[in-house]
Amino acid sequence: MKKPFNIKKNLVKLAAVPLLISAALPLRAATSAVELAPCYAKHLSDRVQCGTLSQPLSDEKQDQKIDIHFVVIPAIKPLYPQEAILAFAGGPGQSATSIAANFERILKYARENRDIILVDQRGTGKSNLLQCGLDDLASQFAVDDTLLGLDFYKEDTIECKEKLATDLSDYTTPAAAKDFDAVRKALGYSKLHLYGGSYGTRIALEYMRQFPDSVASAVLDGLAPSNQSLLAIGGAIEDSLNALFKQCQSDQKCAQAYPNLAQRWQSLLTQVEQTPLKVSVLHPRTSQPLDMTMTKSKLYGAIRMALYAHPSRVLIPLAISEASKGNVLPLVGMMAPNEDGMDLALGMHQAIVCGEDWARLSGADKEKYSKNYIGKTMVEGLDITCPIWDVKPVPDSYYDPVESDIPTLLLSGGLDPATPAKWAEVAMEKLTNATHLVAPTATHIVASQSCANKLIAKFYDEKAVGDFDTSCLQEDTRKQFFMNINGPASIADKE
Repeated sequence: MKKPFNIKKNLVKLAAVPLLISAALPLRAATSAVELAPCYAKHLSDRVQCGTLSQPLSDEKQDQKIDIHFVVIPAIKPLYPQEAILAFAGGPGQSATSIAANFERILKYARENRDIILVDQRGTGKSNLLQCGLDDLASQFAVDDTLLGLDFYKEDTIECKEKLATDLSDYTTPAAAKDFDAVRKALGYSKLHLYGGSYGTRIALEYMRQFPDSVASAVLDGLAPSNQSLLAIGGAIEDSLNALFKQCQSDQKCAQAYPNLAQRWQSLLTQVEQTPLKVSVLHPRTSQPLDMTMTKSKLYGAIRMALYAHPSRVLIPLAISEASKGNVLPLVGMMAPNEDGMDLALGMHQAIVCGEDWARLSGADKEKYSKNYIGKTMVEGLDITCPIWDVKPVPDSYYDPVESDIPTLLLSGGLDPATPAKWAEVAMEKLTNATHLVAPTATHIVASQSCANKLIAKFYDEKAVGDFDTSCLQEDTRKQFFMNINGPASIADKE
């Protein structure tokens, strides 16, 4: 049987994340020190500008170069030609340029008078992509991962390492920060306004630490600071799922349709753990028949990713209920969007997690993070894979809280299954000019699902929250639960 490489990847990766005429005009030709060419970004109808900058791998490897790829989305009306917005992608392992449309949507009000810069962080996208193979959906569905054992992690990691033939120590967050400032200099901007979401907040904070004079302001959405282990995501997932169970129980129609939902979830987990559910299903896009082996890891993975956004979150009660009856079709629909591993570059992802998070874990940390299923799975996987990757640990100083008086706006979603609001409080320890706003019913990446995109633009202009009216963040953004396979019904009493 072909080894389903990405099963391991799905077990150890983290969460994440996340068009007008002026884009066709020449960009900053008088000030840019790098050659720019008109191009198009995925899902953007406007023409943008693309460029590449050669960078040394490290201070010790000045003779070894990699090309850093970037895109500039021009401002609608460039009122601040010496300023731009630098947006950082999540993952870790996501390509910023591949999700240009997401950033343009989130920053559409800020783009009215400032350019947006998107840089493929080293190891992602077109910046020396560090990626290993993925199995197709049929292989993912069919495999019974309970039979693979932990040796599977070892075999596939060795295979991937041999393919990449790269020292991942050159792809950590501190190493990457220098690339972003090199792009700023080459483009001729004097100041940047930062936007980072999820892991993107970690690289944004590191950029603030290394290049404070280059930053005018920063917006950090869904905090994952260096002094907060990403392995704590397991607890965040459990909290978000429990909040959903509570919401369903408090809603008359949901409680009636799905009584004792939390208990049914636990029973379903026990059921598939003891005996994986084997059924025939149709491919969610091609309608071709596929064999499905529903295991605990696949079940958890589908529900976990559905928690990230309200449109999928509202399907969870129905999916749990139907799966307990043997119908996994709702779960199949949830799993299909993750066929490509969310386009995360596995090598870069492992560089971050192994070099920054796993490297610092103590025995007590491992015990703490292993108290839930996702955390336990991550610890077990990383304990096998990270020694093979042999990433040089980042300096101890990297874990010090970032000290800064740069105007900073922190955003958190009250239902975030990946980066809970308490992580933002960790990041704020020495940010002396920071404001933290929480949208109680938002999930992951507040700016993508609320009025925060307007607040961001105003913050970049004024560099303070001041007398902002932020009450719109209190609006209930939850969607209607699906009461049956035909569709949703209204939430009777929103909390």
